[in-house]
Order: sequence, then C-alpha cells, then structure tokens
Amino acid sequence: MKVFINVGPHPQYREIVDYPPKGVSYEVKGASDASRYYSSRTNGLRKKTNSIIKILGVPRMTYYRTDADVIFSTRGIIPLNPAPWVLELEHPYAFVGMDYKNWGIRQKFLVKRFLSMRNCRFIMPNSNGALIALKRSFDAEEIEKKIRLVYLAVHYKKIKKIRHTGINILTISNEIYGRGFNVIKDMYVKLKRKHPEIRWIIKTRTRFLQRDVAFIKKSGIEVINGILSDAQMDELFGIGDIFLYPSLVDINAMVVNEAMRAGLPLITTDTFGFKDKVFSYKNGITIHDPGVFWNSDFLRTGYEDFYNFHNEKMSNEAFAALDYLINHDRERKRMGEVGERYVRSGFLSVKERNKKLKAIFEEAVKNS
Repeated sequence: MKVFINVGPHPQYREIVDYPPKGVSYEVKGASDASRYYSSRTNGLRKKTNSIIKILGVPRMTYYRTDADVIFSTRGIIPLNPAPWVLELEHPYAFVGMDYKNWGIRQKFLVKRFLSMRNCRFIMPNSNGALIALKRSFDAEEIEKKIRLVYLAVHYKKIKKIRHTGINILTISNEIYGRGFNVIKDMYVKLKRKHPEIRWIIKTRTRFLQRDVAFIKKSGIEVINGILSDAQMDELFGIGDIFLYPSLVDINAMVVNEAMRAGLPLITTDTFGFKDKVFSYKNGITIHDPGVFWNSDFLRTGYEDFYNFHNEKMSNEAFAALDYLINHDRERKRMGEVGERYVRSGFLSVKERNKKLKAIFEEAVKNS
C-alpha cells in the first residue's frame, strides 16, 4: 500500500516516516530529517504561513499531486484531493498553525465542513486531551464517528547507562519557562541543601532572563545549549537518573517518550498528553496542574505569563516527588523499567502504533 504523507516541523514526524507499518510505503512530502526544521529560515517560513492563515481567517489546507492509495495528513485539511485521506493531530489548534487565538467561529465552521466530507475517512488525535478538545470544538456525530486515538511513539533502542556519582536530574526543553522552570527554581536551593549530591542538568535553547542567569550560576545548575546529535542525546540520557519535566503548556512532549526509552523515572505535570503516559508511582510521579493555562475542555485559557508564573503548591509537590525518588534507588529503577517497557513493547511502542495505523489505512482504502 502506498501512502502519501506530508511531514510537519516536529521531531515526531521523523519517527513516523522512518518506521512505517509493515506493507506500507510512504511517499514523503517534506524532509524526514527533523533537524532541518530547526533552522532559522524554516522557522521564519512557518511564521509567515501562520500570519497568512491569520489574516485570511481560514484553516490550514492544501492539495497534493499523488497517485497514492491514501493521503496521511499531519499538516491540515485536504478538501480537493480525490483520494481518501486521514488526519493526525495533537490538537484542533493545528488547523490554524497552533495559534489558539485564531481558533474562532469561522475557522471551526470551515473545518467542520471539511472533516464531514466523505473523503476524510479518519481523524487521529494522539492523546485523550486532543480527543476531548476535538469533540468539544465540533460536537458533531459525523465527525465523532471518524475519531481514532493513536498515540505517538519513538522507536526502541537500548540507551547505555553511563556510570557517575551522585544523582543527575535531567530536563530537556527548547523553551524552558513554559516547562515549569520557575516551579522548580522556587524549591531548588532547599532541595540542593538537603541533597548536596544532586546535579540539575538542563538542555535548552532558552535565553534566560538576567535574574535567572545569576541564579543558575549561583546554584550550580548546568545548562547545555545548542543542537546535539542523536549520539550526544543518547549520552545525555545515559547519565540521567530522574527526568524532570513539569510542563505548563505541552500538548504531547516526545522527549518524555525518549526519557522512558532511556529507562528514566519521570516527574511531570498531570496535564494534557501526560495524563495518557505518566502514572504516579508506576513510571513516575505527577504534579497536579492548577489549570492556569488549560481549561477542563483542554482549550487554552489565554494566560501566557510563563516568565512570572509561580505556584507554591506545585513547587512543594515537585520537592516531595524529587525527594522521594532521590531517597529510593529501587523505586527509581522500578519506575524506569516500567516506562521503558511501555516504549519497547507496550501501548507507546512503534509496534502498537503501526498496528493501529495499518488498520486505519486499510479501512480507508476499503471504504473508498
């Protein structure tokens, strides 16, 4: 079966392209090497495209010239192609370039019309949060019956553990403030005083505020900047003992799947896609999300002041979670093994994802 796929600007699409279901060949539009998408030129093009969408007030849509059996869209709706098409998305905001402020009545009306078309066979949210947001956005039976939940996955490979002294707490995120930096900063000095053997290593491209540059230096936090190769990232995961990611806004962070692959216990918030893959005292510990950035329908509240966001309750929960994992070596190992199993052969494995994808492709073709 030939499937046309247009990959988007996110590392998750490298995994999709490089590991197709058995018996499926992808005709790829866009680069399978996700590192291309981190150039300033590409980011500039994305911003320009999103601006056009915003000005015109229309959802993201396109047309492809292909003889494929199925079109697999990761970039928006496909109103004109005669071939059946399926759509994967992390949130309805994807229809407007993830600009939630541009997700209005007109855009919802147009998207609803196109998703109701016969050639749109299936809509694949990749988290329960995205599924709920879809239902809340459209409330239409003809759309709801097309929805199939398909989790994102990273291919499994054994990450070599690198021997070291102390406990390494690892955080990897390009935009660190939206990933709860202040929540951890508020309690880190206290944690370091109780556990002087810890190191907090942050891999990021964030430009820290001046006040935080001084704090980082004084506290001995280690910051790694720049783009690392896959081998360098594997080494970074290999020295980790705990993966810390108390995100405030992430919809579905693939780096959490990568941390599980490396056998690291997780500390995350209990928001959005994390609800689906991080379970307290199974493969990690979750911190309660106070709902400042997302409402109960998994839609953005409009609050965006990441730089000045502080929450004492979250900081206390983060301290308790870190303190517990630092003190319990066996629990760290056990939780890490559970998460690794999820990625290797469980519900977050490429095998399980591809089983669902192939069934969806075959049904799409059968009903054409």
